[in-house]
This record gives sequence, structure tokens and C-alpha cells, in this order.
Amino acid sequence: MARRNDHSREEIQSMAIDAMRQMINREGMEGVSARKVAQKIGYTVGTLYQAFENIDDLILQANAYTLSELLSTIAQANQATTKPAQKILNIAISYFRYAKSHDKKWAAVFRHQLPAGYEIPDWYQARIDALFSNLEAALRELAPKRKPKSIQLASRSLWSSIHGVCMLHIGDKLFSQTFATPEEIITSIVKNYLNSWIKEV
Repeated sequence: MARRNDHSREEIQSMAIDAMRQMINREGMEGVSARKVAQKIGYTVGTLYQAFENIDDLILQANAYTLSELLSTIAQANQATTKPAQKILNIAISYFRYAKSHDKKWAAVFRHQLPAGYEIPDWYQARIDALFSNLEAALRELAPKRKPKSIQLASRSLWSSIHGVCMLHIGDKLFSQTFATPEEIITSIVKNYLNSWIKEV
């Protein structure tokens, strides 16, 4: 067991976040607990709570890394073409592929429920907002005369649809294996939505 003065507060935070990320990646949210993290890094739960506000703070810190990875993946997909409609499709497909390849830590971002009254920190909200910003930028390129509210509504409508496909596929509830792959379904959703959206007055 490590002694209390073996590491600085910042080092304990880093160790705990790494341990939490490994735990989520291996066991999902079901395997998460402060006791397990404390044991993993060789400190007591009390010491852990001197480094973090609570277990939710620690989970948010771990999930922030997942959001950053996802943002990097989406940014690469966004830069792969100059055509706005293709950018939107690339973003959607890359989101699905990330969710499929990293299902446990991806799911942890959305399955983690904060207690009542606990506000999402600004630094975490900024990552969430950034997920939409790439999509909104491509939608503005596609329809530059659209109002901001229309762009925001379109981005969230598309995102909700793609997220739903991810959830159903990962939960093995898509029931489409015999006639369409998840990527084919996503392509159909995006193309049909955009074709209809750009025609709206």
C-alpha cells in the first residue's frame, strides 16, 4: 500500500483517472467503484476523495478523455473531404465506428447519470458542444442561408438518429443483419434527411 505522501495530489488524480478509464474499458459502468479505483492505485478511498469532489467528478474526468478521442476521430473524418454533404456522412460513419470499436467507454459517456443538482462543469460541456460544432459547420456549408436555429435543430436531429443506430447495434437490437449493415442504415438516414432538409423553405 502506497503511503499518503508518495504522490502529489495531481499525480494521484492522474493515476485514478487512468485506473478508472481502464476499469470502464474492461468492465463498463457496471464495474465502476471508488473502492476498486483506490485499490488499483494503492491508496484509500479517503485519499481518493481528497483528490476528487466525488465519484461523479472522477467518472467525468475519465469520460472527458473518451470525448476527446471521439472529437479527434470526427475531426479527421471531417477533414477527409471538402464536400459538405460528404463531411456530414463521414462524421456520422466515424461516430458509429468509434462507438463500435470502443463500446464500453463510449456507452459510459451516455450511461453515467449525474445526481440531481449536480451541474456539468464548463470544461466538460465544451467537449459536448464541440461534438455538435463539427456537424453544424458542415451543415452551414451545405445551406449557408439557413438560420442558426435551423442548423442546430438539424444537427441534433441527425445526431439523435445516428446515436440511436449505435445504441441498437451495440445492444444487438438492430435486427437488420439480413438486409443492411449499420453503416448502410446510417448512410440512408443521412442522405434522405439532407435531401429533404435542403429543399425546405
